[in-house]
Amino acid sequence: MSEERQALSIERILVAIDASPHSLAALEAAVDLAARFDAELAGIFVEDENLLRLAGRPSVIEIGIFTATRRRIDGEELERQMRVQSRRVRRIFTLTTERAHVRRSFRVVRGTILSEVLAAASEADVLVLGQAGWSLLRRGQLGSTVRGILPEKFGLALILKEGTCLGEPLVVIYDGSPIAKRALVAADTLRRQPDEDQALIVLLLAEERQRAHVLQGQAASLLGHRGTVVRYRTLRSTNVVQLTDILHTEGCGMLVLPARSAALQSSTLVALLEHLELPVLLVT
Repeated sequence: MSEERQALSIERILVAIDASPHSLAALEAAVDLAARFDAELAGIFVEDENLLRLAGRPSVIEIGIFTATRRRIDGEELERQMRVQSRRVRRIFTLTTERAHVRRSFRVVRGTILSEVLAAASEADVLVLGQAGWSLLRRGQLGSTVRGILPEKFGLALILKEGTCLGEPLVVIYDGSPIAKRALVAADTLRRQPDEDQALIVLLLAEERQRAHVLQGQAASLLGHRGTVVRYRTLRSTNVVQLTDILHTEGCGMLVLPARSAALQSSTLVALLEHLELPVLLVT
């Protein structure tokens, strides 16, 4: 059996948590996946050493959000706040996972957030992240951690916003590339009820009808032996407005993207992640 035809093995899921609204949505989705696949769920909270390093500089000040008061950052107070936050995050993780009866582990590490998350993700099959942490005020903007993982080859990363959760149907973009084939298999594996009539929706990325016909044949060959109910639509470009209209019409519950496909440039990928109000699974 070829690599593309093999179902994904999901045995360990990593979720990065900081108790922000986006990360709590990520935690709920991670628990859902862990329960569905009988996978171990690993939680991680990173104490940001860059923030602690800044606290040691006399020229660095903080400005209160509500009072606009300027004051120097106190290193000892910041350490105390991080300990309080880590205990809060651990408590939330424990309560949420206990309700679902999933196998779990949790750890607190200190370092740069991106490097620590990527290191931990190397031991997991799926990384689950909130779109942004506490630091961003503009709604929809991607956090630095999500932006940082985009150039990396990390396997699967599920990105969620506050107020979103995993749903059906799944929609996957397919352009015939090797990474799109992995995205197709990932989407089929993650379908909640593969034995029922809920179709997997495949968006064939093609400007011409003949190319779309070729892509449909490839996708049908990959999915045919799995007995998957599939519905095909042609997507002429990854224009954010056009894609949003299609996803709204289809009632999409989760979008699966081949993140390193040549058809999805970095700027397009960022725009999609910021604009779409649904979970997005990135496949690399």
